[in-house]
Amino acid sequence: MQNEETDYDVTHINFLETLWGEGYLSPGGANEVELIIGEVDLNQKKILDFGCGCGGALFHIAEKYSVSELIGVDIEASVIRRAVYLAAKRSFEQVAKFKLIERGQLPFVDSSFDVVFTKDALIHVSDKKRIFAQLFRVLKPGGHLIAGDWMTWNRGYRTADMQDYLDAEGLDFHMSSLSSYNRDLNEVGFVSVCLQDRQEWYLSKATKELNSLKNELNKEIVGILGHKEAQRQIKVWEKMIVVLESGEHRPGHFSATKPLIA
Repeated sequence: MQNEETDYDVTHINFLETLWGEGYLSPGGANEVELIIGEVDLNQKKILDFGCGCGGALFHIAEKYSVSELIGVDIEASVIRRAVYLAAKRSFEQVAKFKLIERGQLPFVDSSFDVVFTKDALIHVSDKKRIFAQLFRVLKPGGHLIAGDWMTWNRGYRTADMQDYLDAEGLDFHMSSLSSYNRDLNEVGFVSVCLQDRQEWYLSKATKELNSLKNELNKEIVGILGHKEAQRQIKVWEKMIVVLESGEHRPGHFSATKPLIA
């Protein structure tokens, strides 16, 4: 995610939404959103979506839950514009608001939100502990952080296959492991940290995505990206599957709670 030198221009957004669904820039759709939410009650809650992208997760939450307020923030103007457009299209503009922010900044007062949700956005943040401290700050005591992210293994090194995949993606990915998330969350002050590995799920899904890119979606994707870029994206998926199979690329979920003030 960047402001001017965008990772997600209109063409790339169109490609990802074709693959993953309107409003989504990462896989799993509403089902994955529900798994991230888990047992957390969102009804009558004020919710922040950190790294909201084009708003897919917030629109699902708006449809399913009686929330008091939804605010999505991102640092890319292109995705915020798309989210605002989709909010109006779906008549959610009164409940779901979207805000462009600066990298590393959360322009909200302390204890503003009951829940912070984030899906596959923390991979773009290099200093996880710093942003966790900000998310901790804006949560109310007893509030919940619920998240999904693209992660890596715990071995402390990067293979040539992973570097090859990251170079092919060409995005600002900063992958951390589940154990490093656990450490950072605890050091910031969160309690009741719960972690779930989702590598097997996405390996299966990514394999199906690659098949779609090569077959039933190929003509549509070529129409969006052009033949050369469509072929490049197929190569990206092939390289990604290599590191999913090895376990070096392993998406996961985590949740944590801000303690109540005694």
